[in-house]
Amino acid sequence: MMFGAVEVFTMQAMIAYAMGSWKCGQQLPWGSWGEDYYMTHCLDFLGVGRISDFGIVGDNVCTGANCGDPWKGSYHPFKTIDSW
Repeated sequence: MMFGAVEVFTMQAMIAYAMGSWKCGQQLPWGSWGEDYYMTHCLDFLGVGRISDFGIVGDNVCTGANCGDPWKGSYHPFKTIDSW
């Protein structure tokens, strides 16, 4: 299951989604799902694999958030400049 402030998709995953998302819309009961739950189940349904990389986000909750870390793709939940 995708979870968190950021989900990253490969170009191949997005091509598979672009070509097959209509199947998800017709064959999955997605009406009350949130976007992360929908994308998880749709991409699974389309046969797209996944890699869990919990190091890409500095979340200051689970993994800590060193804002000087050049390997982080984003920081969450920093809502203001001062909170950085």
